[in-house]
Amino acid sequence: MARTETDSKGRSGQGSYIAADCALEGTFTFSGPLTIAGHMKGPVKSDAMVLIEATGELEGSLEAPVIIVHGKLSGTITAHESVEIWTDAKVTGKVTTRSIRVDAGSLLTADLVVATEGNLPAHESAEVPDPTQAADSLTGEQERDPSQPARPLPGSNLARKLAAMNENQ
Repeated sequence: MARTETDSKGRSGQGSYIAADCALEGTFTFSGPLTIAGHMKGPVKSDAMVLIEATGELEGSLEAPVIIVHGKLSGTITAHESVEIWTDAKVTGKVTTRSIRVDAGSLLTADLVVATEGNLPAHESAEVPDPTQAADSLTGEQERDPSQPARPLPGSNLARKLAAMNENQ
């Protein structure tokens, strides 16, 4: 008789796999790692890592500890630990995480919140963003004046270092 190993939470197996020829729509909750090679639409929640392969696409909200993207991801994304966006991946929407990696050749078009301390804001399910509306918002009244220098994100390491330098002067 084959024996199945379980982790500390009593889960067994190797997780869930959505094949490249699958298209699923609905509300999904996964226990264990999830690999997406096909197309999913709707809110997705997992208590373990979610990997979106190069052929994979997810439209909707996604909540997981670790999210690794090689394909396409659009919507409201909450990673309680980290997000990795690899070369040729495309991520759009709203991203909230503790740590993010964005490789050269990838595309990240999102409202980005990186919270290194305290609790992350609550995950919000949201409609899938329309890429044409995102392009229109870039030309709105919040356009940055090119004659002014860029400012670091509040709370970033660069912002803290600049504040410390200003205090010492």
